[in-house]
Amino acid sequence: MRTESKKRRSRERRFSRFKSRKMFHVLHLHPLFILTGVWYAFTGELFLFLMSAIVAMQHECAHAFAAAKLGYKLNRIVLMPFGAVIDGEMRGISFKDEIYVAICGPLCNLLTAGFFVACWWLYPTLYAFTDMAYYTSLSIALVNVLPAYPLDGGRILKCALARIFSRRTPEQALAERKAERICRALTVLFSALFFSAFFAYVQNGVWNFSLLTFGGLLFVGGFGNKDKSATYGKIDVSALSAFHKGVEIRRVAVLESCSVKDALRFVARGSYLVLEVYDEQERHLFDLPQNGLAELFERAETPYATLGELYGKTA
Repeated sequence: MRTESKKRRSRERRFSRFKSRKMFHVLHLHPLFILTGVWYAFTGELFLFLMSAIVAMQHECAHAFAAAKLGYKLNRIVLMPFGAVIDGEMRGISFKDEIYVAICGPLCNLLTAGFFVACWWLYPTLYAFTDMAYYTSLSIALVNVLPAYPLDGGRILKCALARIFSRRTPEQALAERKAERICRALTVLFSALFFSAFFAYVQNGVWNFSLLTFGGLLFVGGFGNKDKSATYGKIDVSALSAFHKGVEIRRVAVLESCSVKDALRFVARGSYLVLEVYDEQERHLFDLPQNGLAELFERAETPYATLGELYGKTA
C-alpha cells in the first residue's frame, strides 16, 4: 500500500510539473512587461497593472475560443506592457471569419463590464470591490476597437476594406495592399495623437508615460511585427489514443461539398467520428474516419476546402 501511494504521489508530482511547463510554454512575459510591472510597483499601482494583465488575457482567450471554432488552437500568448499579443495568422482564413475572431476579444470585455454593471444594479455594495475590474474591462474594449493596427479595430477595418475593394478588382492581393495602406496611415495618425497628448501633458507638468509608450507601440505595430512567437496552429482532432480504452463510433452523413471547417463541427469528445460522404445524387463515395479528417485538415491550405477535393488529391 505504501509503495502504491508513493507511486501515485510521484505521478501527481510529475503531472503537476508537466502542467506547469505546459502553462509556461503557452504564456510568455515580454521583457517590457516585467519592466512596466516594476515601474507600477514603485508608483504604488501594481494592483491596477495586474488587473489589466488579467483582463488582457481574458481578451486574448476570447480570440482563441473563436479561432477554435474554425479548427485553430492558440500556441502562445505574450503579455505586453499594455495588453497581450497573439501575433500570428490562421493560414487561409477568410476576411469574414477573421473579423469574427477579431471582434470576439473586445466583445468579451464589453460583456464582462456589462456583467459588473448588472451586479451593481442588484447588489450596489459590490461596486467598491469590482469598480476597477469594470473600468479596466471597458477601457481595454474601447481601446481595442480603435481603427489602428495591430489593435482589433485595425484588423477589422483592414478586412472590411479588403472585402469592399475585392469586389471592385479581381486581384485580391491588390485589394489587401490598398486596405493595408489605409490602416497604416490611420495607425500613424493615432500614434501622432498619442504623442501630441503626451507633450500636452508635459507642458502642464504631467509626465504621462503611458501615452508615450502606447503611441510608440502603435507606430511600431503599424508597420508590422515580424515576431512570430505567438501564433495559432491547427487543432489535432485525431483520436488514435482513445482506442486503447475503447470509444463509441459516431457516423454522420455529409455531401462531398462539405468543407473541412464544417466537418470539424461534428467531432465530439467521447466518440469517434466516421463521415459517410455522398455526392449530389446521394450516391455513397467513401467513408472518412476521424483520423483521416485530421490528416486532410493538416494538409488543407484553407479550412474551406471541400472533403471531395482533398480526398481526391490523396486518393
